[in-house]
Amino acid sequence: MSTLFDQEAGPQPPREVRSAIEILSLLKNIQQRHDPLIITFTDRTQRFQSFIVKIDTDAKQLWLDELIPREGDRYAVMGESFRAESWIDGVHIRWQCLGVQKVMLDDAPAYRAPLPQELIYHQKRGAFRAAVRRSLDASIGIVHTKRAVALTGSIMDISATGCKARMPGDCSHLLPPGEEFEASYLQLPDNGRSALNLEVRHAVYDAVSDETHIGLRFKQPTPLVQRQIDRFVNFLQREARRLEKDDLF
Repeated sequence: MSTLFDQEAGPQPPREVRSAIEILSLLKNIQQRHDPLIITFTDRTQRFQSFIVKIDTDAKQLWLDELIPREGDRYAVMGESFRAESWIDGVHIRWQCLGVQKVMLDDAPAYRAPLPQELIYHQKRGAFRAAVRRSLDASIGIVHTKRAVALTGSIMDISATGCKARMPGDCSHLLPPGEEFEASYLQLPDNGRSALNLEVRHAVYDAVSDETHIGLRFKQPTPLVQRQIDRFVNFLQREARRLEKDDLF
């Protein structure tokens, strides 16, 4: 039986998911974790954010929350098709929707759409990723001296090759994918501050929590910093295994 602690074989090419059971499992995972969806309407460049608020397996339908910014409501009401995408633990999931219908759900506006019959599932990560409890106080600084950007946040999860962080407010416009922040740092428990070069992989603003969630890759850390990262990941993995074992009894 596979578990959370299986090592991934490495980044995989995108694959098409057509199994109704697997599609439903992935969508429910996104809903339960309250992961944001990025909505991009066909032939438009602006991106919008939404969330899955309900899934009806019998009716084979799902409901999306109102779009942010609200301008997206106009395109949705017009019935324009769009692409929806989200991230689950380093896996990029996306699907096409031909259009939605605006309805009221629990006295609040929402959009109803059919469950997708196909998803694209793209595993982009090849290293074990461990969740970081808030109580561990593991923080990160994303710094770009030439652009005078200096952001500080907390680490949500971490692997030997990268991490996911949260920053207060909407700072996604300061973090374009692919840009390197050469004067950044990690602050792990018992290690102090370690200088590090970071590359932004993605940055998504979550309006509900008023946080920006950022995927980051470590760029050629020094051997000392890499050992510190590896030790911290191993510690988290041992703790997670211990808790998983305790839950069995």
